[in-house]
Amino acid sequence: MRLRLLTLVALSLFATMASAKEIWLAIGGTTAGGTFRTDARIFNPSTTKDITIQAYYLPVGPIDNSGVQPISITVLKRQQLAYNDVVTSLFHSSGLGAIRLKSDDDFIATQKIYAVTAGGTLGQYVAGVDSTSAKAKGVLIQLQNNGGAGQTGTFRTNVGAANPNASTATVTWRLYDKNNVQVGHDFVKTMLPFEADAPGGLSGYASDVPPTADLSDAWLSYSSDKPIVAYGSVIDNGTTNPTYIPAAEDTGVATTQTPGDKVFVVTEVGGPTSKPSSITITPAIVQGTLKPGDTVTFQISAQDSTHSFRLLDPEGNIVLDLSPLTPGAAAVVRTVTLGVEGTWGYYCTNTTCSNGHNSMVGTFIVGNPSQYQPPGY
Repeated sequence: MRLRLLTLVALSLFATMASAKEIWLAIGGTTAGGTFRTDARIFNPSTTKDITIQAYYLPVGPIDNSGVQPISITVLKRQQLAYNDVVTSLFHSSGLGAIRLKSDDDFIATQKIYAVTAGGTLGQYVAGVDSTSAKAKGVLIQLQNNGGAGQTGTFRTNVGAANPNASTATVTWRLYDKNNVQVGHDFVKTMLPFEADAPGGLSGYASDVPPTADLSDAWLSYSSDKPIVAYGSVIDNGTTNPTYIPAAEDTGVATTQTPGDKVFVVTEVGGPTSKPSSITITPAIVQGTLKPGDTVTFQISAQDSTHSFRLLDPEGNIVLDLSPLTPGAAAVVRTVTLGVEGTWGYYCTNTTCSNGHNSMVGTFIVGNPSQYQPPGY
């Protein structure tokens, strides 16, 4: 009875904490001379409460943006806030940068980036990326680079990224040409905490790119020791109309890991014929083995039925949110930095996965939050 009560309390606590959200708009702003502008929209889906969002503007460049202070905004229930030329209207700034949005409640955020021209422009829609959807392994396809501005019938591609982590990420990029052959050599880039990289040309994502490389139909792959948000923007040289391409999961490239990484296998079991249902972590995480600042890699897979995996830090922030996890599929690999001491929780959010769904919950401790601190008087 006591175990059942503890499980119900844990599930109730997780349900309360699970609404916390962090959204990244990886690039936006106003270019010099106002050639390109960015409009943003933020929506509160709640029918019962107004919400507060902390908004951070992170300028592009090799900058540690950890010290950036947020602007607090309120979004009334079932309302949308409109910020045209968002960097100017909301942040009273200029230039290019990423926008980081955090709230204890659910919300939706999007952008439109467009050229300011006499003839008008289609612009490109940018969906906000939940920080839990950042990828340690990614691929950008349908990239084109075969001309310059004003050349009708040709395209150019810009690529950029943002590091949504409070620690440095090391990213290895690989560029492939029209014939699916790697161009040049691996390009390794270090991204500082909360760094936003300005969009740059394809050739900047490889070393020693030969001038004869055919990038008329190219693609990029990357692996990182921390999950990042990456994107491409393919621009029609004749009309300046752009197409936004978010990174997709690259299941075929190994995740780059630092020697200090700790790797844990997460297995979810439970289906119509499987009892008991459970989430197991191997090796078991014993108190004292993990500390704040550790980099941890989880290899997560499901057996018997479709599951999901959500990881919460002690403050209730969603660190990972993976769904669906289908039985028999390759393990999903995610690397996170344990930034907070205390009890971390994880559970399956697919309530129809099995009759034993309520057993698919667990916790582990980072650091020694209850450790005795002398002198004690």
